[in-house]
Amino acid sequence: MTRAKPSTRQVEREDVLLGLFACTPVLAWIAAQQLSFLATRSICANGNRWVLYLVMGSAFAAAAAAGAACWTKWKGAADGTPTYRRFLALGGLFMAAICAVSILSLMIAAAVHRPCD
Repeated sequence: MTRAKPSTRQVEREDVLLGLFACTPVLAWIAAQQLSFLATRSICANGNRWVLYLVMGSAFAAAAAAGAACWTKWKGAADGTPTYRRFLALGGLFMAAICAVSILSLMIAAAVHRPCD
């Protein structure tokens, strides 16, 4: 019987952070959409529309912060940095840009459409 060789590549802290930075904008977009949908009934009953903007503004801030972190990681990568890290940082930057535009479109729709009217 043969033994399986353990993987020589270890997961480093940098890889975990880049993975989190790449996933944060998507999770913020999903959270903004779901929380605004679930809170619309209570917001309309109370008349506190600022809660809707608070939810979407915090989701936009989270997506923008993750994009800024990915930008920093991508620009600060030295020549010795593995290419998969640069690729993940650039992919996280593009994902943050797409999700930030999507969150902004949710905010514009909430301001123009006025779900309580």
